[in-house]
Amino acid sequence: MLTTVNADSDRLSRLIAELLDVARIDTGRLSLFPRPADLEVLVQRVVESVRAGTSRPVVLLVSRPLPEAHVDPDKFTQVITNLIENGIRHGEGVVSVSLAALPAEADFSGVLLTVDDEGDGIPEEMRRRVFTKFWKHGERGGSGLGMYIVNGLVRAHGGVLTIDDSPAGGARISIAWPQDDRRQM
Repeated sequence: MLTTVNADSDRLSRLIAELLDVARIDTGRLSLFPRPADLEVLVQRVVESVRAGTSRPVVLLVSRPLPEAHVDPDKFTQVITNLIENGIRHGEGVVSVSLAALPAEADFSGVLLTVDDEGDGIPEEMRRRVFTKFWKHGERGGSGLGMYIVNGLVRAHGGVLTIDDSPAGGARISIAWPQDDRRQM
């Protein structure tokens, strides 16, 4: 019974934190403390943590050399955790996380972070709705706030998030994360 109470308490704490983040994003009062960071280190920590809690395979692929990126490490960790957990919750098979330098023709220099799963993917007509508060699709739970928050955090850092089809057949979430400070003021 105590295990159940503890799990429910953790779930409510996460929901309260999500609601506070939504309010901060909506009002433009989101506090960021960005600095240059090694995204490989941050992503590796999240991948190892998520792997410990699931039987699903989660793989990390890194193309080096990888530039540092300008991030608030706590908010970046929240973004990558949400994306990987969504891949596990809503996808199937292997969840692949990849990091690579943005191509030279990109609008800015930085890191391309990609999360792929092998599920059904996100139909093209629903991709814009994913960023709507409290929007949920499917039967696998969630608060309906995760992708709204992820998109808000990425945009607040000056990054760009896109949804596409994964070569593995599921969803692909890609984030172009800037190397320099591109925050929205």
